[in-house]
Amino acid sequence: MRPEAYSPRFQITPLLLESITAATELRAWIAQAVVDVSWLPALQGETAARLAHSSTAIEGNPLTLPQVEAIARGEDISATAKSKQEVRNYLAAMRWIWARKANATLSEKEFLQLHRLLTRKTMPPDQIGGYKARINRVVDAKGRTIYTPPPPEQARVLTQRLLAWINSKDSRKLHPVLAGGIAHHRLVSIHPFADGNGRLGRALEAWLACSRGFDTYHLFALAEYFEQDRKIYYDKIQQARDLDGDLTYWLEYVAQGVVETLSRTKVRIISLQVATKAPRIILTKRQEDVLRLLRDHGRMKSPDIERALKLTRARINQIVRPLVESGLVAKDGRTRATTYRLP
Repeated sequence: MRPEAYSPRFQITPLLLESITAATELRAWIAQAVVDVSWLPALQGETAARLAHSSTAIEGNPLTLPQVEAIARGEDISATAKSKQEVRNYLAAMRWIWARKANATLSEKEFLQLHRLLTRKTMPPDQIGGYKARINRVVDAKGRTIYTPPPPEQARVLTQRLLAWINSKDSRKLHPVLAGGIAHHRLVSIHPFADGNGRLGRALEAWLACSRGFDTYHLFALAEYFEQDRKIYYDKIQQARDLDGDLTYWLEYVAQGVVETLSRTKVRIISLQVATKAPRIILTKRQEDVLRLLRDHGRMKSPDIERALKLTRARINQIVRPLVESGLVAKDGRTRATTYRLP
C-alpha cells in the first residue's frame, strides 16, 4: 500500500511570481551562454567546492573556501578528520546528484543512499543511512530548543509521504524552484535522521533542480545564499512552522535566493566570456584570475600580477604562457618591462 502523500500549503504571491520569472529568464541565459565553452569544466569544479563549503559551513564546519577547494583538487590540508570528511562527502553527494537521469523519481533506497554519502565516516555506522532512534531537537545559538521534530516512530512514514509527493504529478506540475524549496523545508522539519538533516535538505533541493531541468550545467550554488546569513535562513525555516506550515514566505525567500545566485553566475560568465572566441583551452582558476585582472586593469606588468596574486615570477610565467599562446592574452615587450593585456 502506497503511503499518503504530503500536501504543502502556500500561495503564489506577486513577489514569488516575479522571482520565479526572473530565475527562469536567468537560467535560460546561462544555458545559452555556456554551450561548449572552454572554461566550463573549471567553473563546474569551482561551483562544487563552493556548494560543499557553504552547505557544511551552515552546520559549523570551520574550513575556509580555499581549504575546501584544495580538498576538491585531491590535496590534503591541516584540519580535523571530520571536517575534511564532511567536505569530501558533500562533493561525492553532488557528483551522485549530477549523474542522475533527467525526470527520474527518487526512491526511498536512493534517498537513504544520499544520506549515506553525506554522512560517511562522520556518524556511528548504525546511524548512516538509517532513520533516527531517539528524539532530536533544533536549538538556537544559546542552546535553547526552538523546534522539536516528530518522534522517531514517525520519521520513516513522514519521509515516505514526502517522497510520494516529490514523485507525484502535483509536484511535477510545479516550477522546480518551488518543488525544491518545499522538499527542502519539509525534510528539515521531519528531521528524520540523528544528524545531517540540513545538508540532506539542501542536497535534496539540488537534486530536484538537477532532475527537473533547472541545473544550469552544474553552476548553481544556492547554499551560498543560505550561508551568507544563517540567522535569516533559520528564521525563515522556523517562520513557516510558526505559521502552521504555510510556506509562502519561505518560498519567496528561496526564490529570491535563486535569482541572486543565478545573477552572480551570470556576472561570472560575462567576466569569462573573453575565452569563447579563442582556441579551446581548459582554464585553471589562476588563469581565470589573470583574465579578470586584465579585464579590470586593462594592462598590467608581470610584477603587478605577481603582487596581485601573491605568486612568484616563475609561477606567473607558467600561468600566463598558455594564455598568450592561445591568443587569450596579448604580450607586449620583454623581460621585466613586459606588459599583458586582453586582445
